[in-house]
Amino acid sequence: MTREVFVHSEVEDGICHVRLDRPDRLNAVSEELYADLEAVLEGVAGYPTVRAIVLTGEGRAFCAGADLKAHADRTRTPAERRAYVWAGQRICRFLQQMPQPVVAGVHGHAIGAGAEIAWSADVVIAAEDVQFRLPEIGLGTFVGGGVVQRLPLLVGHLRAKQLLLLGRPVSGVQAAAWGLATEAVASERVQERAVEVARELADQPARPLRLAKQALNRAGALTPDEALTYEAESLLECMGTDDWERGVQTFTDDRGDREGR
Repeated sequence: MTREVFVHSEVEDGICHVRLDRPDRLNAVSEELYADLEAVLEGVAGYPTVRAIVLTGEGRAFCAGADLKAHADRTRTPAERRAYVWAGQRICRFLQQMPQPVVAGVHGHAIGAGAEIAWSADVVIAAEDVQFRLPEIGLGTFVGGGVVQRLPLLVGHLRAKQLLLLGRPVSGVQAAAWGLATEAVASERVQERAVEVARELADQPARPLRLAKQALNRAGALTPDEALTYEAESLLECMGTDDWERGVQTFTDDRGDREGR
């Protein structure tokens, strides 16, 4: 018997639109939702014609985190618990390491795993009134998605402790001010703005964009010498490509136009 699918995707003009689609549970994560999202991301990663990804949630929320009702309704075996936990970790790793840039359009609520998924994107377009929250500690559980490493880099240790240890909510406006969101817009503009930014990214040359994303993801782990080496090797990889030739020609043409005025 086929089950309901909780993640839908479509590609339009080089942008893959990925939608969490479990609105009756505010897109709360489950084994099935994780499996559907992983399958979509695996498929998209291998398609060079997809230049950017937009990730959103159907209904009133981006993602309300763990489905606590499902947790209460059944007891998982140790093996099932491990599979569930690592499914969530794989999703965040996938988003962080996708060759294409990922833009998350976040509205309503991004709680627990929902916040962790959103913060795994490269660009976060947040509704001004969205609520980001990490309530795990207060619920007797623990965070995921690499936030114990990423949050201090984004907001500093004291604010990271406020978010993790106290589970304080953060609005979209506050998230943008703290560096947890790229920008905050009116709720009705989240989807539109996420697509606009994805279009900007999709129009960039793919190779240097991918190399830059990889470098920034490794920034905290690179020594100054390693960073210099990575930059040099990345530049050498880009030189001589069609994108490089077009960029040089465009720069030369623009400079000639300015000097001719």
